[in-house]
Amino acid sequence: MSAASTITKEQANNFENQTSQFRKTKAMKRIVLIGMLLWSLPMMAQIKSASLTASGLTCSMCSKSIFKALEQVSTIAAVDADVEKSIFKIQFKEGATVSLDAVKKAVEDAGFSVASLTVTAAFKGEKVQSDTHLIVGGSTFHFLNVKEKQLSGDVALTIVDKGYLSIKERKKYARYTTRKCFENGETAACCPTNSSGSNRVYHVAL
Repeated sequence: MSAASTITKEQANNFENQTSQFRKTKAMKRIVLIGMLLWSLPMMAQIKSASLTASGLTCSMCSKSIFKALEQVSTIAAVDADVEKSIFKIQFKEGATVSLDAVKKAVEDAGFSVASLTVTAAFKGEKVQSDTHLIVGGSTFHFLNVKEKQLSGDVALTIVDKGYLSIKERKKYARYTTRKCFENGETAACCPTNSSGSNRVYHVAL
């Protein structure tokens, strides 16, 4: 009875060890599988920075007003102003869903307007051509007058919507598309659904 009892305990201990090892192995496989799935997901292009030229400035105090207004935009990490050229270099917070309209509104609320806006976004090999719609930093970007190419690394994009450049300059880009979204900057039948729920479409040129 004593020997049988001892064997039974050993068997029980072995079974418990095997069960524990099985659970650990299963957990490790699950972690590896999740990691592989995350790795296989496409990385969304992200907006990193912008160069904004403002109009209507007459003195250094004007630049200071815009500078302070831009600092209040929640997605902006840092602003550097070139007073003489009325240019503002903007760094966005990493991973932020950037609203360019919020940036424009900050300038307008300070009493000025945007003469031009160029954003720099990090791409991961996305392919574009004229009339391609692409989600960039949570916003829909519609590419104009672009020959088929693959975007990789940091790429500068010029915003060509109303309020982001002169009427004369914008007319130059109007001939490159017949899509309805170009007129009002809102999603139309040609546009993909944005998972963020936003119906805003920004039109860009390389």
